[in-house]
Amino acid sequence: MDEILKNISADDIERLKLLLSIIPGSRQKEVVTLRVFTEEYKNLIQHNKSASYLRSVKIALNYLIEYFSIKEGKPGLQKPIDSIELKNVENFIIYLQQKVKNGYVVYYRNLKAAFNKAREWGYVSENFFIKVKLPKRQKIAPVFINSDQLSVISDQIKSETVKDFVMIAFYTGMRLDEIVNLRWKNVDLQNRVITVGDEYFTTKGRNQRFIPMSEEVVKIIENLELRLESEKIPVHNKGLCSRVIRLNKTERDSSPDCIGIRMTNGFVFSKSNGKKFTGDYFSRRFKKTCRNAGIEKSIHFHSLRHSFASNLAQKGVPLYTIKELLGHASISTTEIYSHLNMDSLREAIGKLDTSASLSAGSRITMDKVKEQNNIIKNEVKIFRINSGEKR
Repeated sequence: MDEILKNISADDIERLKLLLSIIPGSRQKEVVTLRVFTEEYKNLIQHNKSASYLRSVKIALNYLIEYFSIKEGKPGLQKPIDSIELKNVENFIIYLQQKVKNGYVVYYRNLKAAFNKAREWGYVSENFFIKVKLPKRQKIAPVFINSDQLSVISDQIKSETVKDFVMIAFYTGMRLDEIVNLRWKNVDLQNRVITVGDEYFTTKGRNQRFIPMSEEVVKIIENLELRLESEKIPVHNKGLCSRVIRLNKTERDSSPDCIGIRMTNGFVFSKSNGKKFTGDYFSRRFKKTCRNAGIEKSIHFHSLRHSFASNLAQKGVPLYTIKELLGHASISTTEIYSHLNMDSLREAIGKLDTSASLSAGSRITMDKVKEQNNIIKNEVKIFRINSGEKR
């Protein structure tokens, strides 16, 4: 059956469906190809998940389609989804490991979730991705930078906008998309709190969270306001382009085109036309700056988020607090930073040292007792000899 399906084109399938539809009493079973499923699933994800997850799903599906295109020598989009068997999935995982050595697990999970949905829709009878057991890999602690390394990187950045963007990522732990979509109305300088997620932007965990602003972040935001004012960069408020003024400088202005920056829906980081930047714009420039500064090659933009969490863990901040700041759905995700709290680890090792000291003290005490007993015995012997008593 599989060999027959290999030689059937999409046009042949459409003709077959037409023939079956005109046969009296026939029940036609729709043949769903990877092309059909891919489009339907992407449309579902687009309306229910974050943009970053959608991109990841698209990449995973493209690898699957690419694999069948190479293996069968024809467009993988025409592959009937219910013809994918366990052996196909196992061989695909090997192919994926060779193509993406470090990130293949993420794409495997994406496809496992996708085929769960295909099963719910009745497109496949079984999800063979669930049956594949991936080899266990050594878990490597996420790389991060400290404030000194951040200063080195910052000195290499020529654009003030990129520099501010990087600094906010380091001192808030916000994701790339979260900063790109940050609006002025969600920056509360009076209470020093940033609100992540609103009616315009959905976070990865689909939960709104609040991040207190450190002194460094407050200074960055204030300087950014001053720069926007001096450059007269417009911001968008309900689609209207308005000149920027600082609300704490003057709450009212006689000009009708003036509006307080913190009252707008405008993006904190925007182009000269008021529109937001793409995440790739900042990601590429950060990576290039790290190379120029001689920083470790494994450092990328997401490392700034790791740096935020790692530096807090090193200072003894509880993991649950770090979890809330990062917006993790589960504490198990945050536990990758648990080994960085060296104070608690040293305290644990210190207990072994204390036990060893107590044991050593006990040995010293016992040795002293034995020594004193020997002295007493010797003294008794001497006394008996001098007294003339028989031993």
